[in-house]
Amino acid sequence: MSPGHLGLKWRLGLMAVALAGSAFFSQLQVTGWADAQLHDLFTRWLPPRPATAQLVLVDIDERSLAEIGPWPWPRPVIAQLMKSLRDRGVRLQVWDMFLSETASGDAEVQKLLAGSASDILLSQVLVVDPAVQDPPHAGSLHAMPGAPDVCASHAPIIGQFGVAGTLQPRYVGHISATPDVDGRLRKLPAVLCHAGQRYPQLAIAAALALEPDAPWTLRAGSFPFGPHRWLERGKLQFALDANGYLPIAYHRPHTAWPAISASQLLDPNASLLPLQNQVVVIGATALGLGDTINTPHHAHAPGASVHAELMGAAIDHSWVVSPRSSALIAAAMAALLALMLFPLLQLQRRPALSALALAGALAAPLMIAIFARFADLTLPMAAPCAALMCFSLGLFMAQANTERRQVLRLAAHLESFLPRGLAHDIAQQNPSGESLGKPCEGVLLALRIVGLERWIGSVDSLQALALVHAVSTLADRSATWHGGALEHVQGETFLLAWPHSDTSGVSAAIAAGRKLLHELEPLLQHNESEYNPLGARVAVEAGSFLVGVVGSRASRRPLLLGPVADTVLAMLSLCDELAASLLVGPNAADTRPESTLHCLGQFLLPDQMHPKPLYRSEV
Repeated sequence: MSPGHLGLKWRLGLMAVALAGSAFFSQLQVTGWADAQLHDLFTRWLPPRPATAQLVLVDIDERSLAEIGPWPWPRPVIAQLMKSLRDRGVRLQVWDMFLSETASGDAEVQKLLAGSASDILLSQVLVVDPAVQDPPHAGSLHAMPGAPDVCASHAPIIGQFGVAGTLQPRYVGHISATPDVDGRLRKLPAVLCHAGQRYPQLAIAAALALEPDAPWTLRAGSFPFGPHRWLERGKLQFALDANGYLPIAYHRPHTAWPAISASQLLDPNASLLPLQNQVVVIGATALGLGDTINTPHHAHAPGASVHAELMGAAIDHSWVVSPRSSALIAAAMAALLALMLFPLLQLQRRPALSALALAGALAAPLMIAIFARFADLTLPMAAPCAALMCFSLGLFMAQANTERRQVLRLAAHLESFLPRGLAHDIAQQNPSGESLGKPCEGVLLALRIVGLERWIGSVDSLQALALVHAVSTLADRSATWHGGALEHVQGETFLLAWPHSDTSGVSAAIAAGRKLLHELEPLLQHNESEYNPLGARVAVEAGSFLVGVVGSRASRRPLLLGPVADTVLAMLSLCDELAASLLVGPNAADTRPESTLHCLGQFLLPDQMHPKPLYRSEV
């Protein structure tokens, strides 16, 4: 049975399953986890993008530790680094590290932080993980009154690594990590709010410093592919999800960023990258310092690369966003693919094609998502796939139910003239949704290759098979060309059928017979021998016949029976006697086909009660 046999209610119901199922699955944590894993894989596959031209990393790497000393460095060294960057014309220093403990030399650092300069941004950590057993309370938290009012959803703040009391920076951003359940960091809260105060993420705080006079603008993302909201300040732009989090694009691995070693800043003779008017992110990359993050590119990537990605996305407007209407998009994808599967899932007759169609449909969301990533979109994949599986299961169940009902209906009909057990056996052999046969009122053409069976016994088997295939191909091609079909082959006889017994049907059958005789003549002459001649004879008649199949599900055989079949086969035996290559019966002749027919007289055919007129058509 094919999906075309399903009623409207079943179709609407299955489409509703695809729509509702996809929307439902898109809200589950397991499908979100699966999508995240697949998009992480895409992130590694996609070619890395060029680094943002305005960003440079300063690495506190193994070389720096070897030349300057172990971490933490004395505050005078920190002050020297800050001054070196300022002297080189850096637009903004983003320090991806917290200075929470009071230390000797803070006065030198504070001197650089004080005044009207706004080129240094420090970090702080707000502990929001409830699993932390003994949360720290080091330093003081510094709120930013100018931070946007877009408080992210988060657990209560239970501790902090703030800023030392001896330091009073103008700009401070949080670097609180909020990894997913699998430990991988994919998003960060834009603004953490606590006790009426706002604490912006490091990249958001950098926007305050880079665009001090510009206001914050908050607008909804475009429907349906935009993020939940866009947050803008001057030329900088941030994507926010429904919970107020910043998605991390990870356009490139850490090594793709232009970087200099921190120790080079203290070497007056070192040849450095140009830093004039650049934004510099200073972070620890030495493995021994433990400032690493699990990212799609690396399980132990430096944290500085995460903040560089956020700032690069803000500058270049290159966010990779999840659409605000992901449930609607997932439902639309599932519905469209389910609609395409309806005519393809012909499970009974072509299981391999059905399996291939289902596999293609399940792969389609993945392919769509891959192409969408080039447009910086993370489309849902797991939800449409799960919905399509439910849809396919529902379709299989619907087909099985329809087949069962058809078997019962056919068995009940067969019981009227067959024993009950035999009727059920026959019905079980034919659960395809088709009847055992169908009565037809049309035109039959019988083609006989005279002498074929005798000739086959005298030639090579390969030559015999080749000739039979050639005749069958010509017969099928001629029938199809004239609107008919090759229905049955038995020995040296081929039966072709046309569905209508009117003038056009008879004319088409006669034309097909003439074409066959012309095409077969040179073929048969080329293969015949002196003692085994070959010839073609054709008979055409209109009337009733039955086309069907017999046998088990694994062994089907075509069958063609009926009065007109007996008639055309009997007419073939008279072709040689009447010296006619193409005979036309009385019913066909009565339709007055578009052909010149010559009456040959009345003839009593085998098993007939009365003689019938036969006609010859000119070939």
